[in-house]
Amino acid sequence: MNKLFLSLEKPKSLYWAISATLLLFGIVMLTVISIQSFSSQRLIEHKIWRDLLESISAQHAAQIQRDDTVLLPTTGVIKSWYLSHSSAAQDTSIPAHLWNLPAGYYSTEGILMDNNEMSYTEGESFHALIIDLPSGKLITTIDIGEMENQQNTDSFISGAVGALLFLLIAIVIIWLRANLVRPVQDLANRLQAISPGREKSRLPTDYQREEIQIIAQATNSHLERVEQFIEREKSLLDQASHEFRTPIAIISGAVDVLKQMPLPDYSKPVLSRIENATNDLSETMVALLYLAREANTETNDITALHEVLPRLINDHKHLLDNKVVQLSLLELDPILVSVPESMVRIAVSNLIRNAIENTDDGLIEVKLHNGVISITDTGVGFDPVEAARRYRESLRLASPARGQGIGLFLIGRICDRFGWELLIENTPTGGTCAKLDLNKSKTLTFF
Repeated sequence: MNKLFLSLEKPKSLYWAISATLLLFGIVMLTVISIQSFSSQRLIEHKIWRDLLESISAQHAAQIQRDDTVLLPTTGVIKSWYLSHSSAAQDTSIPAHLWNLPAGYYSTEGILMDNNEMSYTEGESFHALIIDLPSGKLITTIDIGEMENQQNTDSFISGAVGALLFLLIAIVIIWLRANLVRPVQDLANRLQAISPGREKSRLPTDYQREEIQIIAQATNSHLERVEQFIEREKSLLDQASHEFRTPIAIISGAVDVLKQMPLPDYSKPVLSRIENATNDLSETMVALLYLAREANTETNDITALHEVLPRLINDHKHLLDNKVVQLSLLELDPILVSVPESMVRIAVSNLIRNAIENTDDGLIEVKLHNGVISITDTGVGFDPVEAARRYRESLRLASPARGQGIGLFLIGRICDRFGWELLIENTPTGGTCAKLDLNKSKTLTFF
């Protein structure tokens, strides 16, 4: 019952609404025609025929009592016969099925009076009244055969009209499907087949119906504006990429030069921070440019996870200065993944930095097993409900929210691009365990 209610509450198509309305109209019209046919059938069974027979019989009886040789009508719709007791021969003009019947009212429409039955020729339709007179009996009949034939003809015509009505409704429903539903479905399928990466992809506007042409033309106009917008964004992205890469390259070159020069010892940590910040900015820019491309863009990059993770750990050990924290790699399965190395570095680096920031004393352990990168720390832990909420919000946002940094935003976008899954939970000891499941990557090779 609940499924029935749910199906009724679902939005219905215009085609369904029109078809249901037409069918309901047909059912109502067929009901009205049937009621009219049955009502006309009752007319030939109406009591007016008995009243009429009684009135005519009374007039004829009065005439017979005055003169028993009066001529009664024996032809036409109303017929009467007088049978005297002294008449020995049977009048051949009297229907045989009425000759021996006692007084009473008789009808071929199933109204038999006084529990009397009669047999009559098939096809005859009449009402008859037989009354006794002192010297004989009077038989009066009304022939309703022509009326019943007309009623049967009208019923047949009504049935034919009802069948024609349903045939027309079926034709209209089929016509609506061919001229409304199919063109709209074809338009939707063509729109679905348009690839965002293909330029000048347009819908055909040669549909027969003007309404479908208007929709196709409006859609093409919208696609044109979208393509222009994307082209402007690509141009801006390319220009920004060029403008960013130049100062980053200059800073990186300057750092390399400074590293070759004799500098005071206190300047080396500052120089190292500049170098690390430049590398992080370069990787972030590469990731943003990669994620800005279409998701279906083919890539031939292969990353060896078992080679990247040790380098990432070494790159982040400088963040452990002034902390009693040990960063170690416990388990390392040899795995290849068809993903650019920069994407892996950014995702894992953000998780490692998050573990370091939240751990002042203890251990940070990194593992790679069965296609899952696990980073476990003994830090302060986190609120899983709040973390889940922020993670979902970051996936919905077109850009990261201010004050939250770009790390969570990038991880969310990278996971969404490659089908990875990120799970962050508290450990029994009070720390945090972040698991990055890469098993849904297109190419993941285990050794």
